[in-house]
Amino acid sequence: MAGIEREASGGGGMTARVASLWRFGNAPAVSGLYRADDTAFAVTTNGAELSWFRIGSPLDLDEVLADPAYTMSVDVAMRTEIEDGSLVCGEGELGADGFFARLDGAGGLRWLVALQRSNPFERIIVSEGRFTVVNNLGNALSLSLSDPRFS
Repeated sequence: MAGIEREASGGGGMTARVASLWRFGNAPAVSGLYRADDTAFAVTTNGAELSWFRIGSPLDLDEVLADPAYTMSVDVAMRTEIEDGSLVCGEGELGADGFFARLDGAGGLRWLVALQRSNPFERIIVSEGRFTVVNNLGNALSLSLSDPRFS
């Protein structure tokens, strides 16, 4: 397989690659914030401790998806409904990787954060305009739902 190509959608346009991966239960396996429009940014954290979280420079999605080894199957552990869709979290196939994502009302991907070595995320808590994801070690990461990167 030569990587993930853009696929034709039913409406005659093109389907974004990250959204297509999501529809088939997969996600990029490189730590990053991936948006449904195929923009992507590097993300760093201190592993499973989750005491800090930084969004960095743009990622080259062509490079990330060129090698099938840089994709992973994902299992959703929890879904939490929010006003305009839902938040989900879970784990990647390697066991040490986790992810969380925002979906639209129809279940389509808006954005996804994949984190290598974060450990699986098991819970999502939504309160006062923020969401918190909690990994299997009980460590948490809290972010604002009003942050444009997570809208």
